[in-house]
Amino acid sequence: MSLDHASEQVQRLSRIVFRPWEPQIICAFVRFEMADRLDKGGRTVADLAGELGAHQDSLGRFLRSCVVLELLETADGDTFAITELGRLLCSPEAGMRNIVMMNFTPGIWNRAGRLHETVMTGKTVPDEAGEDLYDYYRHNPVERAWHAAAMADLAGDAGAAIAEHHDLGGVSTVVDVGGSLGVLLSRLLAGAPGVTGTVFDLPGIVESGREWAASTPVADRLSFVGGSFFEDVPPAADLYLLKQVLCDWGDEDSARILDSIHRGAPSGSRLVVIEWMRPDGNEPSEYDSMSLGLQTVTGGRVRTEREFVGLLEGAGFKFESTATVPSTLLPRPWHLIQAIRP
Repeated sequence: MSLDHASEQVQRLSRIVFRPWEPQIICAFVRFEMADRLDKGGRTVADLAGELGAHQDSLGRFLRSCVVLELLETADGDTFAITELGRLLCSPEAGMRNIVMMNFTPGIWNRAGRLHETVMTGKTVPDEAGEDLYDYYRHNPVERAWHAAAMADLAGDAGAAIAEHHDLGGVSTVVDVGGSLGVLLSRLLAGAPGVTGTVFDLPGIVESGREWAASTPVADRLSFVGGSFFEDVPPAADLYLLKQVLCDWGDEDSARILDSIHRGAPSGSRLVVIEWMRPDGNEPSEYDSMSLGLQTVTGGRVRTEREFVGLLEGAGFKFESTATVPSTLLPRPWHLIQAIRP
């Protein structure tokens, strides 16, 4: 290896090594509501520091860092304006601000720093108190709210994709298992006037869902039932949805979830599992890092089609097909794994 080539590789590795600061800069950008503060026009460091009560010199370095990440722009290093990219973190409707805060606040971020433990043990990483992620969220309501908001954004994105690409002909009732606030179902029902839907989730979650759904145009067709998808049987329906649930759980727990649905599902009803899906085989892909991250944080992973088929058929469902639909929020598509209850 030549010295020039070695130097080039060192520089390449250095860029990777220093990237962990970038997500935290973006996270701070959201915390400071910087996109909203600059939405009406450019402002100086001193002006922003006074409004935030921030250390002026440190804020200047932070704002210049945001320029490097193309969230802001500046002509003189003192007055800053929002860019098109930074504006995506202004409105919650854009969806990315919630995903940023879910991933880069302590609940997930601190576990990511112990990824090596999962590699050694194959097990999820608890926090310093020995709690899993969802136990941690129970007494960290601010982070729990960011997580719920991010899941709602992803659900809305998936709901729009399903509404556009999945045929609901012959369906009159839909149950979204683990459907949280009901965002996915509300998107789906908006395009299907003759269909009613039910969210099945934990009692505390469905109470929040009822409050959220009350102001939606489909409130009269959207209901909520409390229960655990590990133990309780969801209501009977023509179609069941399971979005980004199995990716959070290992095979044993995923089998329990599917068994609960199977026990309550009428013969001939359908199940659509909405997930990311990695290719079969051992070819490296972007899903490998996602899968390892899920395993570290929740004990789940990104599965192949073959693995999904094994889980579905093991629970008594008959696999039918997989459809791939684009996401408007993420750079990777949604996969709709479709099965029927014989």
